[in-house]
Amino acid sequence: MTATGGAHGLQDAIWEGSLPIEIRLSASECHPEVIPYDGWFSFEDVPLKWQYPLGLLYDLFSGASPFQASGPKEHSASPTEDAEDGLPWRLTLHFTEWPEQALVRPDAEGKMHHDAYINSVKEADFLRNGTAKGIMSLSKEDSTQLWNAVQTRMTPIL
Repeated sequence: MTATGGAHGLQDAIWEGSLPIEIRLSASECHPEVIPYDGWFSFEDVPLKWQYPLGLLYDLFSGASPFQASGPKEHSASPTEDAEDGLPWRLTLHFTEWPEQALVRPDAEGKMHHDAYINSVKEADFLRNGTAKGIMSLSKEDSTQLWNAVQTRMTPIL
């Protein structure tokens, strides 16, 4: 397998990866007037930072076992067996009482999501190459195209 083929295989595995989750609306939230970008998730009453990848949050908060070289464990269709694994991961959705001390509130236009993503790509570029010149040298147009590709899941551009 070539380095490029390996990278594409890893990218495909990441895009196709899944984490079973169960989202419940907080009991105090049952009202019809909500603003979607004002929503936030918690796990066991701990607010989850929206700018962190879901897999990272799961690993941090669920007590998940580290990845084994033999590959990830296949999850059973049995709810009892999955419950022992902590799956599905049970999150609570809130629309009120934003935890100002714990979470940064995103803006309606999604600019904060874009900035958080670009910062993550800069960090990844630095960790991979020892420098972030690659992402830092992108033009505004290329940066926008990258963000649009992520939003629409256009993996060939990525």
